[in-house]
Amino acid sequence: MKKFLYFLSICSLILVYSCDDDDDPSIATLEVQLNYPGDTELVEGVMVELKGGTGEYYESNTNANGIATFQIPYGIYEATVTEDRVVDDVYAYQYTGTKTNISVNSSELEAIQVSVDLTETYLGRTDSKVEVTFQLTYPSGSEFSVKEGIDVSIINSSTNETLKATTTADGIVEFVANPGTYQATVVDRRVANSNVYSYITTQSDIVLNESWDSSTPIELQLIESVSCQIIIKELYIGGCPKDDGSGSYRNDQYVILYNNSDETATFDNICLGTVSPYNSNMSGDYTVDGTLNYLNEGWVPAISGIPHTQTAVTLEPGEEMVIALCGAIDHTSTYSKSVNLANSDYWVLWDNKDQLTHSKYVAPDESIPSSHYLDIQKWGRGSAWVFSSSSPAFFIFTTKGSTPEAFGSSTDNLTDEEGDKGSKKLNTEWILDGIEVFRTGYENFKRFPDGIDSGSALFSSKLGYSLHRNVDKAATEAIEGNADKLVYEYKFGTEIDGVSSTDPSGINAVASIANGARIIYLDTNNSTNDFHQRSQASLRD
Repeated sequence: MKKFLYFLSICSLILVYSCDDDDDPSIATLEVQLNYPGDTELVEGVMVELKGGTGEYYESNTNANGIATFQIPYGIYEATVTEDRVVDDVYAYQYTGTKTNISVNSSELEAIQVSVDLTETYLGRTDSKVEVTFQLTYPSGSEFSVKEGIDVSIINSSTNETLKATTTADGIVEFVANPGTYQATVVDRRVANSNVYSYITTQSDIVLNESWDSSTPIELQLIESVSCQIIIKELYIGGCPKDDGSGSYRNDQYVILYNNSDETATFDNICLGTVSPYNSNMSGDYTVDGTLNYLNEGWVPAISGIPHTQTAVTLEPGEEMVIALCGAIDHTSTYSKSVNLANSDYWVLWDNKDQLTHSKYVAPDESIPSSHYLDIQKWGRGSAWVFSSSSPAFFIFTTKGSTPEAFGSSTDNLTDEEGDKGSKKLNTEWILDGIEVFRTGYENFKRFPDGIDSGSALFSSKLGYSLHRNVDKAATEAIEGNADKLVYEYKFGTEIDGVSSTDPSGINAVASIANGARIIYLDTNNSTNDFHQRSQASLRD
């Protein structure tokens, strides 16, 4: 009989709140007992999945008595079990079961005990193989269609055995597999006109057994998403606590851009911008009856100015661009919890026209070449580029068919609402990526149209936190050669108003890149899904 030896994870919760019953009265112990039919033997290491009513997810493995133990917040949960088992090295069975409406609340003084009754399905003999065919189907009217050589993988949900194959020119792929329950994954990424077209699907619970009809293909319907090659990888804006506890230091802001595609990306210029109003808890001059008056106008109000590169920028696949927004110096020499931005590979906003006279703009470290200095086209009032340290609507763009100088010097693009106070109409077709940041503890107002960012990312400033993009787990794990280089057990998540904010992939992107892995980040055009609040700036790792 196949043994399930998960020594490091038995009875351990993979995703947990790091406190126990004594520390937090809102945490309870739940014990889930698996009941097998007949005289089926109990085994340790069977995964039990637990899902909460608000989408939170936990996993725990059973002990030798078939009990999985969880430490979880109060709430209503659903437990699910899917176990594939091989008996006498030949006969394959599947055991499944679900328990709904599990109530975990403060009225329970001891461990809450529930049971899940499992049903048995005979899959067949493991010494017999099952033939299965998949047909890839692309969305109607999509930019691309089926082609030869697209990678498709299937993984056995119990044994983790993974099989890989590539499609024919008709988008067909065939496998010969052992009986069992499988998950099929397809990740097809292509580039055209500086955009990344991603076609992705994952289909679970594919049960292959002796009665499988191999003559009928399984259709894998791909979903198309379009994003730019260059994305915002990390935004560090809120500063850090001072060493003496007297307050916070916020002149160390930076942003990291990243080529998230598989092809070289080249732009005539890279520009930065923020939308008016600069803080999310201000409704601004553009809200009429609760609605932004420019939503369908093809522009956003860019406030104060646009920092920009003075030359074209080329980034190879997986290459990043660190831009210091204030001072490209070693800030840790004064404040130990800050960041070191004195790096010859970094870029910096350092205006040569003396338009930025605020004291936070200091001469860059001498190691940084002048070719990495960002200029700025500034308008409106003030001695600095207006950039919120708590909640900007921040975006990157390139001036397609124009130049930063032409846009900055024009007076025809001033908004009627603000006039020469400080905002200009910036063409949304120029925008490559954006992130709508919301301020914790306040009522917030959207500034971006959904076409730029349909969600928002909550942020707590002054604590040394950053907003970091989540890893696209399926796309990253599908990359050839990544398996032995990816680092898991991500530990840099935080809590916002008592709710966990972390990378749901569990992959430590920074450590994985240092280990030689290639990372693909999520880009769903929704910052709620794409970003999490990181407990420290990634440049400190």
